[in-house]
Amino acid sequence: MTSPTSGPDGTGPNIDAAEERTVAAMPAVWAGRRRRLLVFLAVLGVLQALLAVIMALTVASILSPEVSSDPWDLAALLGSVLGIGLARWMERVLAEDLGQHYVSEQRRRLVTAAIGDADYSQSLGVTVTRASNDLSALRNWVALGIVPLVTGVPLIAVLLAALFVYEWHIGVAVAAPLVLIGSLLPSLSRLTLERARRLRRRRGRMSARIADTVLAGESVRVAGAVQREVRAVDRESSRVVTAAVDRAWITGLTRSLTATAASLSTVGVVVLSMLGTITSAEVASVMTLLGVLATPVGDLGRVVEYRQNYRAATLILAPVLGQADQLRAQERDRLRQWRDEYDGLELDPDRPRGVRVSGLIANDRHVPDLTARPGERVRMVATDPHHLRVVMGMLSGFGEEGVLSIDGHDYGVAPGKIRRMLVGMASEHIPLERGSIRRLVSFRAPAATDAEVEDKLVRVGLWDLVQADLRGWNLKLKNDGQPWSIRNVTLLKIARAMLGHPPLLVLEGVDNLLDDAAVARVRRLLADYEGVVVFSSAAPGDLVGEYSVWNVDGVEVDPEERGDDDTPPAAAGPGDDEG
Repeated sequence: MTSPTSGPDGTGPNIDAAEERTVAAMPAVWAGRRRRLLVFLAVLGVLQALLAVIMALTVASILSPEVSSDPWDLAALLGSVLGIGLARWMERVLAEDLGQHYVSEQRRRLVTAAIGDADYSQSLGVTVTRASNDLSALRNWVALGIVPLVTGVPLIAVLLAALFVYEWHIGVAVAAPLVLIGSLLPSLSRLTLERARRLRRRRGRMSARIADTVLAGESVRVAGAVQREVRAVDRESSRVVTAAVDRAWITGLTRSLTATAASLSTVGVVVLSMLGTITSAEVASVMTLLGVLATPVGDLGRVVEYRQNYRAATLILAPVLGQADQLRAQERDRLRQWRDEYDGLELDPDRPRGVRVSGLIANDRHVPDLTARPGERVRMVATDPHHLRVVMGMLSGFGEEGVLSIDGHDYGVAPGKIRRMLVGMASEHIPLERGSIRRLVSFRAPAATDAEVEDKLVRVGLWDLVQADLRGWNLKLKNDGQPWSIRNVTLLKIARAMLGHPPLLVLEGVDNLLDDAAVARVRRLLADYEGVVVFSSAAPGDLVGEYSVWNVDGVEVDPEERGDDDTPPAAAGPGDDEG
């Protein structure tokens, strides 16, 4: 039995006031240059209506036995037909422009949330689905839903008003089926929304399974479970098929009813002709109007579908997009605070102060404090590899708890432009972005000169490899550095991390991916590095000379300090998954 707030399939809540507020929180279509596009589209709708009236009056004039034929009537008829065709063409172009402009804005926010939040834990498949399927729903609503309303409603209103002015019997015959079908649309809309949400949930689950299965492909092959995983994907796929067909029953009914409305209006006009209420010329004239009216009326059925797909998508996207807005607001606050406190965005290279970490909490553990002077080498160790990874990540991303001071600057409140100057990181666990060699090396120091980039490539031993390729450093790497080897990609990461000589250099297991010659080269580079180097390594003596050890195991946070009412679970031992 489902709860009162559950949907018909028991998998999600129905639309209530809170969800309506979520949908309302989406960015308005009426904003920026989209306002001009919407106004222009409304004008196109009115223009089509006026041209349709001219076309109908011209038909009546040509076919009327009381009025002699005039060549200008035929010219007016042809001109109005061509004008309507041109207006429809422009409507389609402007609709696409409007939809793509809106979607590109939301895509930017979605990507901001996905890569700008360290706690973002959605499956890759879910993220891809949001960036494609859900954003397509937004685009369809704007381009194929809102636009038909903006152009179609004025068109229908003007044509019905013209019919009522011309002959009220005709107005009633045409309007009655439209009103009848329109009264059914709210109920059909609710059903469409419920089934659209169910379909989207199942698509998301299927996409997540496919992405996770592909990422674990090697493990699946080793276990001889390829067919078993394919069958699992098939099961998810069959649920998507069932949900899509269920939705089609409602959306198909909605479209058929709106299409039938225009046909019923035609029947009403034919009945009036049979009763002798209107002449044959008037029938032809009205039929001409109904031909123009049929398109926007038929579009109303699709508008319902697009609207409910949009609402189903926004219930998923709105929280994520809101998260992106929060991230941008936080970055603006950091930038403003930094400018006020440090009077600009420049660091003082003549006052090296080293690194200090205090009050850091990771995985509900107090991490021991660290103080390192410029030139010091600090090896980070922990009993739990996962805990070590979390603390290592905090040195580049940092969290809400604790203080990380680098050269006397509070890293926690530093904006992104300052953070990239304070910390350089190379990790065996973090994939490489896609882009040219030049872009990848200068990724965290985009203002670096060609000479500086070349110098770093020479120092890590990659310059000869770059020169050997005809494309030079315009060679594009993708899919975590392909076609380069893991060794060379790792050296590129180190070159990037050291570019600009950040006061804190973080190296996470990079020597695990290097041969002896490359490790020796990196050791020589680190020997001359003036900043603090924090690293993790199974063979630290091969990477650096003297070093201190920072054991980050720490102690559990006291329940009273954390504010929990219940006793926390026991600490995870080595190898336990705390993620």
